[in-house]
Amino acid sequence: MQRVNRGVQAREFRIRNSERGMTAPNAELRTPNAKGFTLVEIVITIVLIGILSGIAAMIILQGVKAYTDEQSRSDVHYQCRAAMERMARELRLIRWNTALAQADITTMSPTVLRYTDIQGNQMGFQLNVGVIQRTQDNAATWQTLATGVTALNFNYLKQDGTPATAATLRLVEITMTDLQGSETLQMRTRVHPRNF
Repeated sequence: MQRVNRGVQAREFRIRNSERGMTAPNAELRTPNAKGFTLVEIVITIVLIGILSGIAAMIILQGVKAYTDEQSRSDVHYQCRAAMERMARELRLIRWNTALAQADITTMSPTVLRYTDIQGNQMGFQLNVGVIQRTQDNAATWQTLATGVTALNFNYLKQDGTPATAATLRLVEITMTDLQGSETLQMRTRVHPRNF
């Protein structure tokens, strides 16, 4: 009964004030049928949207990070494998110098290998400040095979796996470590020249 009386009193109050030209816009309490939102409702909505947006952003960032990691892993594997295959294919063609009874190799260091192939071409591979380079026919220019290389090592071995000289060389072991982004890959292969 008091509720009805309050509503009647509020209505009468509005009528009296409107006749006098005075209005009190916030004079009555909000009813369930009233249109619009209160400040509290708007603030709660903004906070909830902010929380949901933050969660969605974290999920999206994890997806982007996973994609870039996989791309780096793919790049390092492709580059490392391509350089390793090229070196192995060309090292199979090292010429055996029958006059000297040894491999026709002019430089046998851990990071530089220069040799003559079976067609008489002067060939070479070297590591130069993180880049594997290749040269042909004693050219002054070097071609880039791979970048981001942190280590390249040529091991010269006898048939039994012990260190070799040019006269006892039977295997060349190539070890390479490549770094792309945050991904590191190490590859190793042994090459047996065809005519040894």
